Amino acid sequence: MDTQTLYKVDWTIGSHISFCGGINPSLSEAIARGMYCMQIFMGSPRSYKRNYIFDEDIEACKKLLVRFPTHVFSHFPYIANLAGKSNKNGLAWIGNSTIDRGVYAMLNGLEYELGIIARIGKGVVIHPGSFPDRELGHKAVATTINKIKFTEGGMLLLENCAGEGNKLCRDFTEIQSVLSNLDDCQREHVGVCVDTAHIWGCGDYDLRDPEEIVRMFSDFDNIIGLNNFKLLHLNDSKVLLGSKKDRHEDIGVGEIWGKSYDSLRVLLDMCEKNGIPIILETGGPCMKTISQLNIAKILQTRE
Repeated sequence: MDTQTLYKVDWTIGSHISFCGGINPSLSEAIARGMYCMQIFMGSPRSYKRNYIFDEDIEACKKLLVRFPTHVFSHFPYIANLAGKSNKNGLAWIGNSTIDRGVYAMLNGLEYELGIIARIGKGVVIHPGSFPDRELGHKAVATTINKIKFTEGGMLLLENCAGEGNKLCRDFTEIQSVLSNLDDCQREHVGVCVDTAHIWGCGDYDLRDPEEIVRMFSDFDNIIGLNNFKLLHLNDSKVLLGSKKDRHEDIGVGEIWGKSYDSLRVLLDMCEKNGIPIILETGGPCMKTISQLNIAKILQTRE
């Protein structure tokens, strides 16, 4: 690192951090790396069983957050499906007790994680799930969310998908279809996480173009409302625009920002303007070292 050069860093940015046996050790690692927000898995990403978090861990986090304010997020397991199961006979809440019991088992883990993160953090990100009939699938997702027992401050963040297969919530209109079917008492507990690699895979916005970044924010505001844009997953992509594939790549070496960072500057600035934290999920140098400073330095390499 060039200690003789100061970089003006304006963005609330961090990365996904390994779970270090507790939230406080992970938070300490994020702060040591100079991050202003972090994301963890509170257990295996392939199991609904969540790690037990002791009160001592939470209290230690609170003390650390007083000194180093940091946005804390978690990501619920990838296997979650708020619609039930992916096959045509797997829809929840239509009378199949086996399917419904499976969803309730998932909700036990989700409610626990939401309660823990509510005490110190900003929200729990979830992939909504999949189902062949998109209208029925989105209604089932909303019904499932309506059954969640949220604690005060609990926030569930629905993440857009890349349009692959039967996955739900592939664009802002589909996400809004879920939000519009939520009970009023649940609506305040649900927001949105936008993933750039997924937006790119879906093909609705060419994120290489600064004007497309502006259009994306405008569409989100018109369809959902920018106050519901709670988190950005900042990922480059290994695949071409509109491929309907979810393939993350390190920032600056993928199909989105491999040749120019012009639109990335616009994206970062618009997130900061609207108070949207940013999480890097790939394993490149931006994530492994001091995330904000490295993003600033990388952006300057092409000026």
